[in-house]
Amino acid sequence: TCCTQKCNINFTVDQTFLPVLYGCVFCVGLPVNILALYGLYRLVKANYTLSVFIINLLLSDLLHISTLPFWIDYYRRGHKWMFGYSACRIIGYMFGTSLYASVCFMCCIALERYLAIVYPLWFRSHRRMKFACLLCLSVWVLVIAIQSVGYSFGFERTRPASDLCLESYPKSREFAVFQLVVMPFTFVLPVLLFGILFARIHRSLHKESFMPDRKKKRITHLLLLVLLIYVVIYGPYHVTAFALCIGALVTSDRCRFESDLFVFFRVTVGILSLNPVLDPILYAFIGNDFREAL
Repeated sequence: TCCTQKCNINFTVDQTFLPVLYGCVFCVGLPVNILALYGLYRLVKANYTLSVFIINLLLSDLLHISTLPFWIDYYRRGHKWMFGYSACRIIGYMFGTSLYASVCFMCCIALERYLAIVYPLWFRSHRRMKFACLLCLSVWVLVIAIQSVGYSFGFERTRPASDLCLESYPKSREFAVFQLVVMPFTFVLPVLLFGILFARIHRSLHKESFMPDRKKKRITHLLLLVLLIYVVIYGPYHVTAFALCIGALVTSDRCRFESDLFVFFRVTVGILSLNPVLDPILYAFIGNDFREAL
């Protein structure tokens, strides 16, 4: 058990689970994402806009994967950071940026597929590689800005003298408010967007008479799978984080509340890292050109 600030949190409960999970994600996710990026080269040269969004999604996944060795060591030591205060801030910044960027690029991909299927003629005449690149650049700038605000509202509460990295017990009320403001944009709105786009695409495919039924089912099943995986991976984390934020604002014994939810929250944080393994598999099969390139 490690004492941190006013709380006693048992940091041994995730000492095995997270290092093993992160190790598996690193060993599988790194080569899979690199191979997917290699396969995208032809599509970029062919002015295929979807490839731009997928490349940036995979880059966000690689950014996420690159931080995992540091977290493996951190959790294996029982939440003891051995790389210095500055490295903690940098790695934490990279980790958070990768998660937010991944959500944004999933939304970009879903919107691109929606326009391509529901409005094919308009899409073919208006899609521009330059616009796709500018949109991706805007996403990175926005995500970095959001992370900067997050740091000012609580990430820095872990002081240089502490062994912890980006953790503070009890959670600061300021950071809890910041998370509650951000959560609708990182989970609720994306789920609504995916659901609406799925319904519109499904309706459009149902009216399409020239497309074979087998191809229609393949597209529908894939889009439904994207929605389900997003909910399964991001849902548990956001539900638990929401409960922790509410607890930080309304409960009298915040330490006990956070201690009771600690195991559940760490498991949901681990589940988030499954995303880089699944992204290349899902989006590699959205378009025929992309499948052939891989």
